[in-house]
Amino acid sequence: MKRSNTPSKLSPQRGARIALLLSGCCAVCTLTVTGLLPRPLFDALFLCGLLVLSARRIRVVLPHMTPRQREWLYVWVYVPLFCFFLPGSALWRDTEAGLGERIRTPAYVAVAFLFIAAHIFYFLYKNKPKMRKKIVAGNWKMNTLPAEGAELAKGIVAQRATAPAEVNFIVCPPFTHLSQVAEALKGSNIALGAQNCAAEEKGAYTGEVSAAMIAALGCRYVILGHSERRQYYGETSETLNLKMARAYAHGLTPVYCVGENLEEREAGKHFDVVKAQIEEVVCNLTPEQFADLVIAYEPVWAIGTGKTATADQAQEIHAFIRKVLADKFGAAAAETPILYGGSCKPSNAAELFAKEDVDGGLIGGAALKAEDFLGIGQGFAK
Repeated sequence: MKRSNTPSKLSPQRGARIALLLSGCCAVCTLTVTGLLPRPLFDALFLCGLLVLSARRIRVVLPHMTPRQREWLYVWVYVPLFCFFLPGSALWRDTEAGLGERIRTPAYVAVAFLFIAAHIFYFLYKNKPKMRKKIVAGNWKMNTLPAEGAELAKGIVAQRATAPAEVNFIVCPPFTHLSQVAEALKGSNIALGAQNCAAEEKGAYTGEVSAAMIAALGCRYVILGHSERRQYYGETSETLNLKMARAYAHGLTPVYCVGENLEEREAGKHFDVVKAQIEEVVCNLTPEQFADLVIAYEPVWAIGTGKTATADQAQEIHAFIRKVLADKFGAAAAETPILYGGSCKPSNAAELFAKEDVDGGLIGGAALKAEDFLGIGQGFAK
């Protein structure tokens, strides 16, 4: 989805808000000049207005900034308060003046400094791509019984603070566990996902579970196109297009899996295979749908074969995937999280996550132990 250089037209709603704001400013100024509005009240209204505008600018740019850049922003947000307002109001001694007179000048200096800093950051970062989400998703596959799954989820919640706050954790238990795991995750910032959904909305499809059903249980994500579904259950791009449509219709974010097997890798066809899997499904999405998508790359050839995919190999294919996405969706591809799904564990997570286009992992076996699962998330902090 490419950004247009053409200035956007002013919407009627935005125009009405601007007109209302200007009218309010004119009314406040008029009342102040005529003496009907006390000066301290005018000061309070004016400073609050500047603070609201600054907060809006900051809120817009935060998703476009790295954690380190955000730290600098917060420094410049608090500097004026501590350097001007608090000491200024204490040192601004005028026994003849009231409290409002003593704090007016330092308050104006502090808020003006904050207002300018907020707008500098706004113009520096507003056009940069949004920072991609850092995601660690646990695919439990056909493991654990419902009670065991609930205990595992509780353990993850209890130890969540050991991993960086900016990492998004997702757990995807078997269908039979969803309700109990959802209850165990309640009140936490760990999201619930399902491992699959039906291609149909409802009807006489014995054994199937619809997107509507899993959404009703509290799922926010659904894994689609996993290599095991393609290999063992014959899922095709045609089927996956239907499943993607069902997922989006019920507010679910698909975690769409791509990857090549050993034969395809050794034949040098891995780029072609992955490109086809993307073009046949992802490229059918609307820009709005694509903005709410997670890609997971699985090096099927390195799972259970004794072969190992290196961090450089992961980066190579992830960068290729992002290029394929950019050919269709433009700059929006820079914001799409691409997870690595090949034997990621605490010992190699930091090396993998240090790569520019690796935004997290789709975790199998290591997701079945709370310490290992959260330990993988700690890889972002190293």
